[in-house]
Amino acid sequence: MMAKANETQVPTETEQNNLKIFDKVSNSVNINHNNCSYCNKPFTEELWCKECDPHRMIEGWTSGNNDVDKFIKDTIYDMRNVDEKYKAKFLEWVPFDRFKDINQIGVGGFAKVYSATWIDGKAGYTRQDDLSWKKKEPQPIKVALKRLNGSENMSVEYLNELKVHWNYYKANDIVALKFYGMTKDPETKEFMMILLFANEGNLRSVLSHNFNNLLWEDKFLYLEWLAGGLNYLHYLGYFHKDLHSGNILQENSRTYVSDFGLSGLSNKQKSDDKICGVLPYIAPEGIKNHIHHLQIFTVLV
Repeated sequence: MMAKANETQVPTETEQNNLKIFDKVSNSVNINHNNCSYCNKPFTEELWCKECDPHRMIEGWTSGNNDVDKFIKDTIYDMRNVDEKYKAKFLEWVPFDRFKDINQIGVGGFAKVYSATWIDGKAGYTRQDDLSWKKKEPQPIKVALKRLNGSENMSVEYLNELKVHWNYYKANDIVALKFYGMTKDPETKEFMMILLFANEGNLRSVLSHNFNNLLWEDKFLYLEWLAGGLNYLHYLGYFHKDLHSGNILQENSRTYVSDFGLSGLSNKQKSDDKICGVLPYIAPEGIKNHIHHLQIFTVLV
């Protein structure tokens, strides 16, 4: 179990008025915290632009990484005009001390996975008569925390995984594993994805421990969900490039594709010659020096 520690989430008043953020070439940029970072209009109230941030979630916190901050804040900004009758999807930055009962449940080449109870649960809002938004009462939920190894300095590769997974989930929350937000391990400073907890584990574990009890209709159902998920991923223009039974997750008989670290647009190739992943399962375009326009999977039951 990982030790928990409190982190300061809100800058001091002096820092809020003149916060310096360093970009990739180490040039500092002064941010005016008297105006909204999206519309550049003066705040409606302290650190709040009612027009761009009706749920009051964008300002007053930082992950410590400008790219991660922008990624999360953009998802909040994009749902500012979503009506209540639609399911608004957005990511949250969650302090690590809002999780309890943290236990490691899996490990891979690029990440460790933990189960945890999210004390407050996913934020929800209801529209009031005056058209303002009221936050719903918190409801604890069980989640998975995926700690990205070496992500304390967020790399392009890890940021790619976050964006691919988010675009996939935002487009279709039925076939995609739910992506709730981000947090940070206070000991290692590595970033962690907050995801739906797949209560049955991965497909490899399901088949290893329960194969003789599975009916053919169960197997076909797994395949149907898997094919549907991959089909939609390809529809969005992405190839997974590292699909194997260890990153196919099962939750209440539903099958989800996970681990998008090597995923990319179907017309783009890696800029280096490094081969990553579980070699027998890496798709041809992840190994060859040229693009294959078809990604073919063979499934044995």
